[in-house]
Amino acid sequence: MLSGKDCALRAKPRVALGLQGGGAYGAYGWGIIDRLLEEHVEIVAVSGASAGALNGAALVTGLATGGDAAAQAALARLWRAVADRSPLRGLDLLGASGPLFEPFLNRSLAFGRDFAAYVSPFLPALRSMQPLRAVASASLDLDLLARQDHLPLYVSATDILTGAPRLFSGAEVTLDALMASACLPELFDAVEIDGRRYWDGGYSANPALDPLVFGDHGATDLIVVQLTPFETYEVGMLPSEMASRVSDISFNACLMRDLKTLTELQAYALAAEPRSERMRAIAAINIHLLQAPCSLAGGGVSKLDTRWSTLGGLRDLGRATAERWLAGTGAAIGEESSLRAGGAA
Repeated sequence: MLSGKDCALRAKPRVALGLQGGGAYGAYGWGIIDRLLEEHVEIVAVSGASAGALNGAALVTGLATGGDAAAQAALARLWRAVADRSPLRGLDLLGASGPLFEPFLNRSLAFGRDFAAYVSPFLPALRSMQPLRAVASASLDLDLLARQDHLPLYVSATDILTGAPRLFSGAEVTLDALMASACLPELFDAVEIDGRRYWDGGYSANPALDPLVFGDHGATDLIVVQLTPFETYEVGMLPSEMASRVSDISFNACLMRDLKTLTELQAYALAAEPRSERMRAIAAINIHLLQAPCSLAGGGVSKLDTRWSTLGGLRDLGRATAERWLAGTGAAIGEESSLRAGGAA
């Protein structure tokens, strides 16, 4: 792990953080970040998509105002606001849970998502993302987010017409940009910004890694926080289960591509004397993937389940995962890549 005498004997790592999206699984990402902040690494840039963008917004505004402790508080405030405005909040108040109830709820949420495209046009507040806008407005300092220059934040969305990613940064990171990054088309109307319409950033850059590697932030390390596992134990035969797996594969495709490209280019750059500035940047940064456990796959917990009991459990799982990762891999931070060509850690 980073803490202790070994950490004091070497230069403080400068970390660029990539935050994947994934609905309520963003609370798992919250737990990961919360634990990493306890190591007091220097975070120099953040890139996020969807829930990762919201986590990134809370992180950078917290760091800008009060350092690691303020960032932890900002993340907790974000996810408490999600739970307080959840349509499922009453289930926690009623104490509805248990081994029979949870599978029923997850199936119901999956069924609701399958038919959301047919129902949501009759729910204008949902289509305009009013609940999520209220969460962001209540929990994030949006004015500070747009004007702060303490820490670069990159937020990705997908241009509907071209399918290409659009990156928002600096003063462009507005409430609309955050909503665009989290805009699932089966639930929400596309978000229009500067005459262009956008859907969820997870379709095209989940998250965008280029600005973290090539943005000249002086990062020693790139740490990617994954919310959706690459693999699952099994895929059921129900349409909702297959649709969920299709969604997971779709939202992981660009991350798999980007990590494969980066690690293969890094292996090449380290084996030869890199001549271009971009290749030198790839050779110089240590690449790490904090992989999501398979227990997050398979629909055991719905990405639409925003009860505080669920979010708190996901946070705890994220903290435990980060703890194990730091114990096994943390010594590589600031020293070498733990993710190499072919995906070997």
